[in-house]
Amino acid sequence: MTVKRLRERQAEATRELLVGIARERFVKQGYAATAMDDIVQRAGLAKGALYHHFSGKDALFKAVYDVVLDETAGAVMAAALAEEDPWAAVRAGLSAFLDACLRPAFRRIVIIDSVTVLAARAWESGTEGVELPMLRTVLTPLVDSGALPGVTLDALAHLALGGLYGSALYIARAADPEAARVEADVVLDVVLRGVRAATT
Repeated sequence: MTVKRLRERQAEATRELLVGIARERFVKQGYAATAMDDIVQRAGLAKGALYHHFSGKDALFKAVYDVVLDETAGAVMAAALAEEDPWAAVRAGLSAFLDACLRPAFRRIVIIDSVTVLAARAWESGTEGVELPMLRTVLTPLVDSGALPGVTLDALAHLALGGLYGSALYIARAADPEAARVEADVVLDVVLRGVRAATT
């Protein structure tokens, strides 16, 4: 192994350590209450090591956000792709997303704190992240099947994204997230039945 390759692996390990510790602190305390000094101390590193990998707290939060969202997107697509029927695939994929709202990391980082930390940046940059590609994967079989005449994939994905994040906020901010998740499931089934009935 070359010296360069060894340094690259060490740098990657350091970055993963920082992201892992930051994830734990952001979930437990929230973004605002988490101090960079605390993360550095828990990692056993000098502050310069953190700033070598991340320009600041927002950049570190974004790295944690990306990891948590990627995990969720993988679960959503796996659930959808496990179903052969396009309607069942959509139901399974959307349900997997709503299930993620009960997980502390997803609820705190992606749904609650990202609204204040990352929303403005995402709006200004116009980046679509992983959510829209995830939804396109879930919804493509349904659109391709001809079950939704006149509906384009991108329009459907954007509309579904808005509905999902509205539901996610409802669950995340509820006094009883488990009960809110059940209520969201009822709405999801009503919407899917209504759309299906309108197109048959």
